[in-house]
Amino acid sequence: MFSDDDLSTNRHSSIPPSSNTLPHQEFSFPDGNLLVVSSAQSFLVHQGVLARHSTLLASLINDAANRLSNDSSKIPHIEMPHNPLHTLYFLQALYDGLYGVKGDPSNFLRAAPLLLMASEYGVQHIRDQILRTLSSAWPDNLHDWDVREAHATDNDGLYEPRKHFPHPILLINLARKVNAPALLPAAFYDLSRSSPSDIANGYFCSITQQHHYLTELDLLNALKGREQGSRFLSTFIVSELEGREPMNNCIFKHDLDSHRRRACQTAFEAVTFEILRDVNGVVCQRSADPLFAILDTELMQTKERPGGPAFRTCEVCRVEFGNVVDHARTELWSRLPDWFGLEEE
Repeated sequence: MFSDDDLSTNRHSSIPPSSNTLPHQEFSFPDGNLLVVSSAQSFLVHQGVLARHSTLLASLINDAANRLSNDSSKIPHIEMPHNPLHTLYFLQALYDGLYGVKGDPSNFLRAAPLLLMASEYGVQHIRDQILRTLSSAWPDNLHDWDVREAHATDNDGLYEPRKHFPHPILLINLARKVNAPALLPAAFYDLSRSSPSDIANGYFCSITQQHHYLTELDLLNALKGREQGSRFLSTFIVSELEGREPMNNCIFKHDLDSHRRRACQTAFEAVTFEILRDVNGVVCQRSADPLFAILDTELMQTKERPGGPAFRTCEVCRVEFGNVVDHARTELWSRLPDWFGLEEE
């Protein structure tokens, strides 16, 4: 997860803090007995609070105190070589908990450095809580994924995930750094719904003015997984939808009216046509989303269409096809780790 240098006390300098170090005005305690130095910022805090949450911090504090064992007039100090704002977030979490830290785009810029520092210093309860928060956006099961997708869809059916969730490239890179493989299948699938050029071009954060890219290996796996998802959808259309016959116990099968007798077959043909001409991509911008496209083959049979009725099958045929849809989506979800090269992680 981190190099030996990252997690060793060598990374936390024993050099006395510079006279240019500025004490933080709002997060320094008059009765503090430990100086935490982060770049040009310092925080006067309590040894016991930090040591209680982290064995690594306890070791660093003990080493700092031992260096001053013959000089009780000085306050021990440790270095945290991080952005001072991130150090402030971390110290606040140690003292006050993670109130208000969420996984939406605006909070991610706080949650990400907190997760990195909690992982580095071994503060397990903070790490676990942030990972639980992030897993609501990138879950490890299909049911929670569907809940997530519904949350990102407004009452008019407009799907806007970037309003609700951070960009998946940010999450993939973060999960790699903190060794959180459970987040990766959903994050890679989320990213794979973008065009290949968008995936390769990375993500530019307008807030931090930083451009984020996948590693070369993750980029290759993202594109391979995207292709596998497209093939799975094509196979589903050919094997389960195209030319689908009504069930043997179809309600309309023995109807005297020839049009009603063919109602279910006509509905399946119409759904096939809609999927092949990619209406879901034109309307919802989700043409590269096989989980949604497969589900939509069932939803088309129940929802009204602009300018006309739904492509309705009888209840018997609809329920049976619904079972096929559920099975296909479950199988697709189970294949994500293999498609994106995550099987061994």
